[in-house]
Amino acid sequence: MIHPGPYLRRSPLEGIRWMLPILAGWIVGCDDAVVGTSAPSAPTLRIAAASDLQVVLPKLGASFQALRGVGVQPTFLSSGVLARQIEQGAPFDLFLSADESYVGNLARQGTIRPDSVRNYARGSLALVIHRAVRTPIETLADLARPEVKRIALANPETAPYGRAGKQALQRSGLWESLQPRIVLAESVRQALHYAQKGEVEAALVGRAIAGVPDVRVLEVDPGLYDPIVQAMGIVADSPHRDEARAFAAFILDDQGQSILRDHGFRAAESREATP
Repeated sequence: MIHPGPYLRRSPLEGIRWMLPILAGWIVGCDDAVVGTSAPSAPTLRIAAASDLQVVLPKLGASFQALRGVGVQPTFLSSGVLARQIEQGAPFDLFLSADESYVGNLARQGTIRPDSVRNYARGSLALVIHRAVRTPIETLADLARPEVKRIALANPETAPYGRAGKQALQRSGLWESLQPRIVLAESVRQALHYAQKGEVEAALVGRAIAGVPDVRVLEVDPGLYDPIVQAMGIVADSPHRDEARAFAAFILDDQGQSILRDHGFRAAESREATP
C-alpha cells in the first residue's frame, strides 16, 4: 500500500518522499497515457486521475491538446490516495475522482474551488475472470466455487470501485464467505492487472478498463452497489486555473462526453455537484 508522506514544505528529504507516490503513479500510466506536449507558450496541466481513467484520459487529453495546445500530464492512483495528496499540498491543477465525495470534501475545506465542482460521468462495475479458469463463472455466486481461490479487489477504504465491489458481494450475501479469498490491491487498475496476469482467478474492476487481453468480462448488476458518480474540481492553488477550467469544460461538452461513452462510462444524471 502507498503511505503518502507529508506534503507540507519542510526539508528537501521530506519533499522527495511525498513526490514518490506521484512519480510512481505517473510511471505506471505513462506507457498508455502519454498525451503529448504543450505548445511552448502553453502550460501542461497536472491531472490527479482515478485509476479507472487510465484508458480514456489519454484520449481526452490528446483531443484537448489538439484543440487548445495545452498538454495533460496525468497521475493515476486511487481516488482516496489522490485526495489525501491534494489535501496535503501535492501540486496538481485538476482532480478527476471516481467518487464525488472526495471532491466535495476537498471543496468544503477550500482545497478545491467549490465553483468548479462538476459530476462528469458514472462508472460501472465489472467482474473479470482469467482465461485459464475452466470452471463456469457467470454470476457473482459462482465465485464461491472451490476452484476460485483468489479474488482481487481495490482497497474499499480508498478506491470507489473497491467499495462498490464490496457492496456487491455484501448485497449478494457472499462477503463473509469470500472474504478470506480477497486480495486487496492499491487501485482498480492493479486489481485488473492481478487478474490479467493470472495471479488471481477473478477481480471486480471498472468496466471502462476491463477490455484487456486474457480476461473474460461480465457486467455486475448495478442494483448491487451504490451509483459510482465521478466528479472533478480545480485545485485552489493551481497556477493554471483558466486552462484547467477549459479542460473541465471540454470533458463536459459533447466531444468529451462522447469519448467517455465510447470507453464504457455513462452520463452523470446531473453535472452540477454540490460541494
